[in-house]
Amino acid sequence: MYLRTPKRYRVGKRPRRHLFSGKRLILWLLLLLAIGAGVYVFQHQDEVGPPVRDFVAGVVEQAQGGFATLTAPTPPPTEDPTLQLARADEAWSRGAIEDAVEWYQSLAQALPNDARVYFRVVLGLIMEGRIDDALVAAENAVTANPFSPDMWAVRAHALERDGQTAEAIASALQAISMEPQNARALAWMGEAYMDAGRADLAQEAIGRALDANPDSYEANYVDALLQWQVLYDTSAAADRFAAAYDAAPNLPSVAVDRAWFEWGQQNYEVALELLTGVLELNPQNLDALYAIAFLYYQAYGDPNQSLDYLERCVQADAQNKACLAYLGTVQTALGSTQSALQTYRRLMNTDTADPRHFLAAGRAYMNSGDCISARPVLERGYTLEQDRDEPNTDRLALFEEYLASCGAPVQALIATPEVTDEAPADGG
Repeated sequence: MYLRTPKRYRVGKRPRRHLFSGKRLILWLLLLLAIGAGVYVFQHQDEVGPPVRDFVAGVVEQAQGGFATLTAPTPPPTEDPTLQLARADEAWSRGAIEDAVEWYQSLAQALPNDARVYFRVVLGLIMEGRIDDALVAAENAVTANPFSPDMWAVRAHALERDGQTAEAIASALQAISMEPQNARALAWMGEAYMDAGRADLAQEAIGRALDANPDSYEANYVDALLQWQVLYDTSAAADRFAAAYDAAPNLPSVAVDRAWFEWGQQNYEVALELLTGVLELNPQNLDALYAIAFLYYQAYGDPNQSLDYLERCVQADAQNKACLAYLGTVQTALGSTQSALQTYRRLMNTDTADPRHFLAAGRAYMNSGDCISARPVLERGYTLEQDRDEPNTDRLALFEEYLASCGAPVQALIATPEVTDEAPADGG
């Protein structure tokens, strides 16, 4: 047996070729048509060229678009704002106010009607010592929620911390007009009255706040300040501070002011523990950094440790006037004269209007032998001290002494009345 192989595949055999065939005829015709089309396109290229190029460009663009669509990453899903809010609330509850404020600020646009978010942003910024930012946030809060008494109340708190006493009282009254028993508005109004020197009105407002809510941390906190700084009842102040701290152990402002109170009672270890606790969770809290720097230098006599905290403070806020002024003092104590002069120059470049800052800077310039720089600084500070409601006579005497040492006695600053030849007006 054997297998039969198809004829066309048999070895040694080739298919017969014909000179003329149908297939060849078709190929010749197609070739002639292609040549004719090429000649036509060449002769009419000005007319045919643009449409062809547009067609090719469109095909290329479509291909590129498809490729980009295929290779572009899938956009990540938007995170549920409720999850961010939960993180912010958790950070606030444990006292990490810096982290909480950052979360709340990112949520303000996603939750424009959530009054708590706006309230905590403002309060958190106040507790961080960022008063300028707090004022802006307070205006945003009342704009977003103009019918919320808490927004007007926390705005009053920000204004009070900025020294705008009358505006603070007006904002608190707006909150009280909406909710007469709003304890925090009453408490912060009481604090503004304290600043205005109206202890009687402060006591009345704080009493109303405590009646409205005896557990209000705001009412107990402001009452502690009143008892301590105005009424000088340290026992009552200690009780109120304890009540405020129990109600809000997570809020740095309560801990920082309580630390100042404990420092005044020479309970240095208690004060240090309170401030250290704040800074562990809020490493850039400006009020705590200044307070602990003051404590280390004044209570423990450790200027180097104080210097570390003050440098952290001015690193966090290069325009912080309190930290710059005290940094210059500590640098001077450490014998770092050039560093102190540089710090005082930075202080003078801020918008400070505190005569003490001008006195310290002028003294530093004078002690370095630079009376040219000292004189205008001392003159400005002397004028500011004179313009105060109750000028400090000891400070005025120091200004006069330093100015005289620099060859600028105070008498030269007093304008001499202009003498004229006119006769005085007849009084009859």
